[in-house]
Amino acid sequence: MEGQRDYPVIFGQLTACDGSFLVGRNPEPDFDWANLDGKHILAGRPGGVPAMTLQWVLNQHGVSTDTPNFDTSVAFDAMVGTFDTDKSIDYTTMFEPTASDYVASGKGYIVASVGEASGEVPYTAFSAQKSWLEKHNDTAQAFLRAVLRGYKYMTENTPETVAAALADSFIDTSEQSIAAAIKSYLAINAWSKTPVMSETSFNHLQEIMENAGTLSERADYNAAVDNTIAKKLAEQLGI
Repeated sequence: MEGQRDYPVIFGQLTACDGSFLVGRNPEPDFDWANLDGKHILAGRPGGVPAMTLQWVLNQHGVSTDTPNFDTSVAFDAMVGTFDTDKSIDYTTMFEPTASDYVASGKGYIVASVGEASGEVPYTAFSAQKSWLEKHNDTAQAFLRAVLRGYKYMTENTPETVAAALADSFIDTSEQSIAAAIKSYLAINAWSKTPVMSETSFNHLQEIMENAGTLSERADYNAAVDNTIAKKLAEQLGI
């Protein structure tokens, strides 16, 4: 952004935390992150937010990630298949509805939520060129309003009802697994109740990136985020 006047800025937030779940081969009702020390963990690609967030959580619990056991050698889209076939791997992370679908198949167990352990992180957000937002303010506001309507629909209906509405978008996933995924995400408050991105969560994401060694200099929140439209909409809706 240095030297530029018309650059992309974040104008709204969708998710409030990392949406990946730690999947193991056995049920662990008394799961403790500290017990992952020395375990072979398939973490995702280097520099990816799932891997960086998992690394931060592990480090916070005293688990070293400076060993081959913290495995970032497998491409993200190949992680489930690799975990399925390579029994030397103790844990991996999966997003929903893949995680619930995997559990339903009897192959593994969700033992923890990475997002719940890492705290609020602006994992998914919307951005647009500053000039575009100035010219299309109403469009951006209508877009965020539609997103919030979707969130409202999820919270005011049963997971089964929402799953039926989403079924056409997940043709290879059963409605039971979609419903389970919705329950999982609602339980950890994965979706933002407001489109306004806080400076605290923005800085926490940068802390996670610094911990992973992928950020040499922090970004200026006030330069990267423009909450004007989000705040106006939140005020109108009373959220």
